[in-house]
Amino acid sequence: MKSGRFMMTILLVLIGLVMPVYSEQLLSDPYQILQKHFEATGGLGNLKAQRTMYKEGSILIEAAGLEGIFKQWSERPLRLRQETDLKVVTSVTGDNGEFSWYVDANEKLLIQRDEITLKERKVRKLMEEYEHLNPQSEYFTVTFEGVEKIEGRDCYVVKIVNKINQDIQLNYYDKVNFYLLRTKIIKPDSEGHISYADFRKVNGLILPFSETVRQLPTDQTFVITYSSYKLGIDIDGTLFEPPSEDVEDFAFENGVSAENNPVQFIENHIYVPVNIMGKERLWVLDCGASVNVIDSSFAAELGLAFEGPIKGQGASGVVDFYFATMPAYSVGSITFKEQKAAVFSFRHLFEKVLGLDVVGVLGYDFLSRFVTKIDYANQTISFYDPEKFEYTGKGEIFDSPLQGNMLGLQVTVDGKYSGKWNLDIGAPDLDFHFPYAKEHGLLDKDGFDVMAGDAAGFTTSRISKYKTVEVGGFVIKDPWIGTPREEGTGAFSAETVIGNIGNLFLRNFVLYLDYHDQRVILEKGEDFGAEFPRPKSGLQFHHNDDNDVEVVFVSPNTPADEAGFQKGDIINAVNGIDVQYFDGLIALRNLLKAKEGTTYMVEISRGGKILGKQLTLKNLL
Repeated sequence: MKSGRFMMTILLVLIGLVMPVYSEQLLSDPYQILQKHFEATGGLGNLKAQRTMYKEGSILIEAAGLEGIFKQWSERPLRLRQETDLKVVTSVTGDNGEFSWYVDANEKLLIQRDEITLKERKVRKLMEEYEHLNPQSEYFTVTFEGVEKIEGRDCYVVKIVNKINQDIQLNYYDKVNFYLLRTKIIKPDSEGHISYADFRKVNGLILPFSETVRQLPTDQTFVITYSSYKLGIDIDGTLFEPPSEDVEDFAFENGVSAENNPVQFIENHIYVPVNIMGKERLWVLDCGASVNVIDSSFAAELGLAFEGPIKGQGASGVVDFYFATMPAYSVGSITFKEQKAAVFSFRHLFEKVLGLDVVGVLGYDFLSRFVTKIDYANQTISFYDPEKFEYTGKGEIFDSPLQGNMLGLQVTVDGKYSGKWNLDIGAPDLDFHFPYAKEHGLLDKDGFDVMAGDAAGFTTSRISKYKTVEVGGFVIKDPWIGTPREEGTGAFSAETVIGNIGNLFLRNFVLYLDYHDQRVILEKGEDFGAEFPRPKSGLQFHHNDDNDVEVVFVSPNTPADEAGFQKGDIINAVNGIDVQYFDGLIALRNLLKAKEGTTYMVEISRGGKILGKQLTLKNLL
């Protein structure tokens, strides 16, 4: 699940004293509209004089039942501290004037040095210095976009774009009194709509005591009601600094590392046993998950209390999840203190698709504590204390500033499709994101369609064959890469990266994930460049509610399609052997990865009739 962080650090907009200015004349000069706004709100000089501000109030997440306290300290330019305490979870964001930082709900510190954050900081600094008010600015273009109604009032719409990043800001000024009633901040992957109300006078300025922040695509709404503002006050500079010490919520049995732990690598996912409250179950390892996740039925079994729901992003769409306090747990010889975790229902998906009882996801809240080494060929994983780890191998080291909670790599496909890809060990495949695939004409590339599922539901993806994938000096030939058939609202709709790197590619390597130094290390694995078994039927199936093996998708123009399989068919037997005697769904799928030309006689049930289908495997690409 890719979700979770509150987009509360939106460009600071200070509103000043407003005296109604009645005008019959329609204005069309955006700079004149801005000038009248500042004149009506106490004057630009007065606003510039207030270099510091503190405000506090209550925050409510609509539809979630979560409420708490919101506090913000700021000093222009850039210096900021913002605290959100929702009781069940807290978060702190800040900027000391040199860099931005973030402390999440489990007290993990992240220094934000990714390209997106660096560009956003530059734009914010220029805005706070009022560079956008300069008609000759080399950075900003300000335009008048017409008149629109906001809450029944006619508003002038002023658009602000910049030459540093792709963000667009739309400000809506009341046509009568020039209050700023709404701001829209449109980013490549998200939008924030901030509505302002309940204006009151503070230090000669009129400030909004109510802000409603609506986030898209999650459609989560936050309502902030301020109880007080303080302007022009002295603020201790240390308040803007990140914590001097990071969280220490885990311990190694030997104090240094936990090496060469066996893992199960099944269907291109990594599974580890986790012990929580004496119950040891399989959990999937997923660096694409921004938090640890517990299945709701298992959380209920543990007696955990839920708070929420909150909205977050899966790969394909938006999901609702809850918060809970996850008790102390252990992974091999590593013990963890209790942590906040997300809760939603997904256990049934693993049971249906894989026949496995998987009750949790170990995401950023687990992996960010270590340097993690994954040896795919030998199916082992090692964890190291980042303060004591020193790499002495011969692999290639890639600087990988965390974007959100995710590491990434610069990847080139076929020598021409090049850019940053998210690295995601919770994903099975290589996938282009929809916007990039659409822009570069890859959506209709020859291939075969498959059904893909995640926490948000099921989607269709086109699998196509390419010539090469290159990362640094490593080249893998004849890769299969997916493209979503629909844009959706999930992480695969993001424009800030061009794709997602999953285990189908990563299994060629020994992989190191170093969150502490924000880097990725790749070494050639024992299976580097190997020809891994691939599906050769076009048939997808899972267990239905009656525990039958049911066909859920038949890829057009594949052996399964040519053999006449249909969605809803029940598979009874293969070559005369009842499916119950095979070692689960995984064993059945492995049959369909045999060499080209292999033929099976498959008995199915359809509409109360028993039918036989001859299925001959062939290479799909």
